[in-house]
Amino acid sequence: MKKIHIIGLVAIAIAIAALISIAGDASTYTDFDTALAQTDRNHQVVGHLSLDKAVVYEPEVDPNSFSFFMKDKNGKEQKVVCLKSKPQDFERSEQIVLTGRMRDQVFEAHDIQLKCPSKYKDEAIQNAEL
Repeated sequence: MKKIHIIGLVAIAIAIAALISIAGDASTYTDFDTALAQTDRNHQVVGHLSLDKAVVYEPEVDPNSFSFFMKDKNGKEQKVVCLKSKPQDFERSEQIVLTGRMRDQVFEAHDIQLKCPSKYKDEAIQNAEL
């Protein structure tokens, strides 16, 4: 076998190994019950902010942490501590995606993504009122 063939086979093997490792890290959306059952790994939980409970953010104490309550897609409400600064317009978000894990009955999120209300939706509501 020529050296070029051996190098090609090694490159293909490395590419396959990289794809397998990436596929193993890909996660799907879960809920708080699954995150509570599997505390040894990170989960992505989708839900919305519980508007009847307070959002606690004290930037003078810790600007990179805030807490709130969120309801997942099954309606289970859970306290969340997010280890990032509070995003702008957090209270107006339609949907929240958290990445993190359960620790001591609290979901500890290290990443947060928000789906904010569409400005076009607001314009459609205003036009309908006219």
